[in-house]
Amino acid sequence: MGKDTFTQTLKNIGASAAEISQAVTAQYPQQQDNEQIPDIQPANYLIVELFFSVAKYFERVGMEATPVCLDPLKVETRASKIAWYKKLDEKSMETLWYGLDVMESECLQAWSQQREQAKNE
Repeated sequence: MGKDTFTQTLKNIGASAAEISQAVTAQYPQQQDNEQIPDIQPANYLIVELFFSVAKYFERVGMEATPVCLDPLKVETRASKIAWYKKLDEKSMETLWYGLDVMESECLQAWSQQREQAKNE
């Protein structure tokens, strides 16, 4: 997605100028670094942003502190303090939470694969 489309998408969802500036800087930091940064589809941007805002709230178990799930109460508390989250309608919020569940699952699966590879090395 181009920088202009990305910026317009953020304007359409009601993001403030400061939020847009921060998001654009994060998405497009330097031209040479863009090869390493995956593009985020406009429909998934809020899901990704929320996930990275709450990723520190994984519940961990055992001596190795293995992550097992995101703490839903901590996630909801953090999300409720984000300006754009407060503006979402019920259907958008449901889609957002579904996407967050998908990202949580994929993240846990990737960590599991990394642990297995580390054991096998």
